[in-house]
Amino acid sequence: MREVEFVLDRETGRLEVRIRGILGPACDDVARHARELLGVPVREAPTAEYRLRPAVRPQVRPRGGA
Repeated sequence: MREVEFVLDRETGRLEVRIRGILGPACDDVARHARELLGVPVREAPTAEYRLRPAVRPQVRPRGGA
């Protein structure tokens, strides 16, 4: 399940954004939107999910014609 979690520390005011369920570079788009809304983070760290790539199966179709 795709989700973006916002964790706000009441004492320090520190905001942490966690992006889950989005594999590979597609996560970059979500992170970019978060940066546009919230500003540039002090630190960014990719998760293990980020390093995964969606499975893509190439399909070879025969050419039409005789």
